[in-house]
Amino acid sequence: MQIHIYTMRMKLKFCDYNKASAINGLLKRRIKTMPYSIETNDNIETVRSYDDIPGPKPIWLIGNTFRFIPFIGEFGNKTFVTQLKMLRDQYGDIVRMDGLPNKRKTVFIFSSTLIEKVYRTEGPWPQRIAMESLHYYRKNRDWIYKGKYGLTTSQGKDWYDFRTKVNQHMMQPRVINPHIGQMTEIATEFIQKIREELRNPITLELPTSFNNEMNKWALESICAIALNHRLGCLKSDIAEDSEPQKMIDSIHNMFDLMFRLELMPSLWRVYNTRTLKKFFNVLDILNGIAIKYIHQAKEKLRNETTSNTRERSVLDKLLFIDEQTACVMALDMLTAGVDTTSNTCGMLLYHLAMNPRAQEKLHEEIKLALPDKELPVTVETMKKIPYLKACLKESLRISPIAIGTLRTIRNDVVIGGYNIPKNCDIILGHSLLAIDPREFENPNEFIPERWIRGEKEFPSAKDAHPFSYMPFGFGARTCIGRRFAEFEIEILVLKLLQNFRIEWHHSPLKLHNRLINTIASPLQFKLIDL
Repeated sequence: MQIHIYTMRMKLKFCDYNKASAINGLLKRRIKTMPYSIETNDNIETVRSYDDIPGPKPIWLIGNTFRFIPFIGEFGNKTFVTQLKMLRDQYGDIVRMDGLPNKRKTVFIFSSTLIEKVYRTEGPWPQRIAMESLHYYRKNRDWIYKGKYGLTTSQGKDWYDFRTKVNQHMMQPRVINPHIGQMTEIATEFIQKIREELRNPITLELPTSFNNEMNKWALESICAIALNHRLGCLKSDIAEDSEPQKMIDSIHNMFDLMFRLELMPSLWRVYNTRTLKKFFNVLDILNGIAIKYIHQAKEKLRNETTSNTRERSVLDKLLFIDEQTACVMALDMLTAGVDTTSNTCGMLLYHLAMNPRAQEKLHEEIKLALPDKELPVTVETMKKIPYLKACLKESLRISPIAIGTLRTIRNDVVIGGYNIPKNCDIILGHSLLAIDPREFENPNEFIPERWIRGEKEFPSAKDAHPFSYMPFGFGARTCIGRRFAEFEIEILVLKLLQNFRIEWHHSPLKLHNRLINTIASPLQFKLIDL
């Protein structure tokens, strides 16, 4: 599911009123009310209304809901990516989808050029009105959030003020330094657990429960960063009612319930439905455990002497600025940093297992950078393994964690020759463009070399439009946790490949499409000692 950060100032393009007044008299009313963030067209007379945007026509009283009913509707039983492809193939690069319950007017965009225009006109306060059920929960738990609802659900100036406070402590390259040792330590412990407990000594395969073990690794990693605390997720035989497992289960349930509240027919906006009550309960469990450790970090920081010169964690730095901001940011990181990271890493391991050539090349590069696997991992070390980052990029291209990016338009805009009204949701179909042969040559093949600068033998990602591939978003709302997620994944993959060759001997990996793409198949990798 989907949380995003390079700030880009919008370049406003006003129409000169004097010139506009010379245009056909039928346009005068449009000119007088022209929005400030409008796409400049060479021929403004070609601008058409929102109703002219092609798309499935809703039926009176029924809308378009019937199209998504399994075994009945044309989109039923189809994956999100397949649904997007069907929409684009039938209606083109810009598609209107109205008549869905609990949804605003919605437009899908499948053109990199048009996507760039959306990003370029979104301004310093991009709006993404999604996860409304989560925002409703946060507003009803004011004793926790105290009017600060975090980056996930805040909008406008509230979002901008919060983002401004946390940006420098989340996005600068050096913020990762205090946590590399922790990430390496956690990855090393995970490798040891795989050897001693998880891997079958005869078949060398991992158990069907390994997906949950990946979640434990991801939770342990993000808690070390967000809570400045090791939860002990990697210990042997963690009970089902332990704090780590409760947090993992709560995060799974949160995404599942949010999918039902946000995308399925629901009356939660009218009254407290059973699903909404469950949603509140799982978030109360997750937040209750997390807040306990945030308070411990506060006390630890207060009790430290001024002579303590240890390198400060992200949580420490935020606590120095604003305790409430630190608390809410930590909760945001926990909400978004477990399922997304574990599933992204699992997909990368699968692609490496299915592509021995790429895996062997990565093995060799890791050996050159770290000839002794006991040597510490550093930022400089990671710079010597560019193929690892290329493998992650290629995995995210083929198997993204989300279908795209959502923006809620704050003002009327003209995109692709159509007038799109304010408060309309625009879904940018990056996941479809990233596997489009018009953008990427041999799009279904795992070719990390396409991301290596100067590579001559393989097709280059430079040939694609730069806005076709945006796994972490773009602009002011680009994913704020990107650096941490990438380093967590890269360090674990590095440590695994220092110890094992990874193989896959089962049917192709299946994904479960909800708010985020999660792995539905058991991750039964075969790990052969090197």
